[in-house]
Amino acid sequence: MKKIGCFISNGFNMLTLSRLSTALDLANSIRKQQKRYQLTLLSADGGTIYSACKIPVESSIANFKTLCSLNSMFIMENPQESCLFWNTSPCQPSPADGSHKVKYVGKQQTTSSEWTSPLSFLAAFEKKEVRYQLSTFSRAIPNVNLKKESVLLLNNHIWAASGNWAGIDLTLTIIEEESGPGTTMQLMNIIERMFDKYVNNSQLAVLQNFSCHGNSERINLSLRYIREHLRNTVTITQLAELTHLSPRQFSRLFKEETGTSPAKAVAQMRAEVARQHVIQARLSLEKIASLCGFSGTKSMRRAFLKFYGESPGHFRSK
Repeated sequence: MKKIGCFISNGFNMLTLSRLSTALDLANSIRKQQKRYQLTLLSADGGTIYSACKIPVESSIANFKTLCSLNSMFIMENPQESCLFWNTSPCQPSPADGSHKVKYVGKQQTTSSEWTSPLSFLAAFEKKEVRYQLSTFSRAIPNVNLKKESVLLLNNHIWAASGNWAGIDLTLTIIEEESGPGTTMQLMNIIERMFDKYVNNSQLAVLQNFSCHGNSERINLSLRYIREHLRNTVTITQLAELTHLSPRQFSRLFKEETGTSPAKAVAQMRAEVARQHVIQARLSLEKIASLCGFSGTKSMRRAFLKFYGESPGHFRSK
């Protein structure tokens, strides 16, 4: 069992932690029992730590002995140690090839021959501070800004990532270092499918633009079909057959209940789901266009200009 620590402090980003733990759970599902990961939450004083949205979690005290029992450790960013804060900064765009985005900070030299832990370079701080705080790690790793970046320590090597996807990005770095790119790509494919499904479920909010209380089951059925088949061509004929109406009857009923035409509803839903993907910046524009049923990035750009007055590139750069 590989022991991984995650150092947190009051005001930590629950989204980052949940994605980190989710990625480790998925990694455990594809690894052998003896190579699975066990995550332990650590803090300066131990006990209850509160997230930015005041969710309590229990933690153990982060002292040198505890750290030396770990195989690796995450240090979660904390914009303001003294107050609760939610990190709403957009995540960094991923390269078009889908690889995760982290920066390699460098390798720290071991300062004590007494300890052989992958985190033994922290031994220099043992005598000065029995318990480790965020400020301790800031001095130990001065070339990383822990108010903006999360950190992975593994075999005296340091990686950093920022944004709400940092937990997944750094977990993938562990997998790549320990198991190679093949296992990493397998895990990335699982994560991509899972989070694509999660993001697509947010289309339920998009449906509210076209629905109101009392919609007929026929129209609700057609809206669900549109949502689930955005990647494909969706025609009025298909929707009419689905609801057992003629194309003319269906179009008239759809507009009466939603206030817009079926074709415009498909176009708006396609653009809105694409906009969500662009803002999250996890996929290339080409993949987003394909995922949402556009013929290419040019047609997606035209849709963005029509509905939002801005190009996908402008949304991503905000």
